[in-house]
Amino acid sequence: MAISEKIQTGFVATLTALTVPIMILNLLGGIISGIWLAILGEWGEIFRGILFMVVSGFAISIALMPSLLFAAPAAMAIEKGKKLLGMFFGSLSVLYTIALMTVWCLWIMWLFVSSATDSSLIPLLVWSYGVALAPWMWLAQKDQQGGGGNEYSMFTIFFAQISYILGMILFFLGATLGTIAFIFGAIMLAGGILQVFIAFGGEIKKSFSKKEVKEALGILEEASQKFGSGGFDLVKQHVEKSILSDTEQFMDVVRKGRSVRKYVYSMIANVSGDMVESGHYHIYRGILNPMGPGEDLLKIFDSAMDELVKLGDTDKKNADEQKEAVRKNMANMG
Repeated sequence: MAISEKIQTGFVATLTALTVPIMILNLLGGIISGIWLAILGEWGEIFRGILFMVVSGFAISIALMPSLLFAAPAAMAIEKGKKLLGMFFGSLSVLYTIALMTVWCLWIMWLFVSSATDSSLIPLLVWSYGVALAPWMWLAQKDQQGGGGNEYSMFTIFFAQISYILGMILFFLGATLGTIAFIFGAIMLAGGILQVFIAFGGEIKKSFSKKEVKEALGILEEASQKFGSGGFDLVKQHVEKSILSDTEQFMDVVRKGRSVRKYVYSMIANVSGDMVESGHYHIYRGILNPMGPGEDLLKIFDSAMDELVKLGDTDKKNADEQKEAVRKNMANMG
């Protein structure tokens, strides 16, 4: 497993462990703190918080626009194969976003607790949590549902939630806003670095791979142009992951005299054949779902076997036998 994937798996495990208390705070924190403030007669804070939650989403959207100055060049650089340059611009975009989020959250916290009394401190802290993070959570959810392209937006929100909760605890224990700001910023920065590493870790590994690995990835890209998207995206993901996660095994095969192209196309044939035989892409027993990638996968398998025949890696008789075997296995699945 690649390092970035291990980190992502560990993060998901941590996220799962912390999800329940965060969800409880998100769902009930605003209601309970609002009722508490109403009992204390802090109606001004209640109305101010509601006003902020209503208008701040739009204001933050405007404030986030400068991050596009970095995000767009990052996407263009990666598309042109300039991975490190893309990572640089992507990192600047992430840094701007977490800086904006940090400043916003700390300002909201200060705004609501600077005049708090002993009796109103706890409800104002909890109320400010919702005011500060609700617009960010709304924007992240909107981004995810609308296919905005920022698959890591919830990642950033998670670190902001952890930072804010810790900041609330520290403030209640008597820490100064300066101390809270330092810790908040440090956690957000660590989250940003982790996000960049997970997002670009695979691309960095490709950039520093051996020439044979780069050649294999180039052949995969060439095959991608040949087969198009859809089914081949699934195959490409598996083949690429196999090569990058077990480079030594790949290099050992190449050192023994098998060409990189033969290796790649044999992997394409194996992966597409296994997928189409799995039954996951059937609509009925023995019948591939026409709305899914199954038919594409079968075409990819046939084409890969034909390519292996051209490369001299197998003969036509064996290729035909493999095609027939796959179809027999398909007929028993679903």
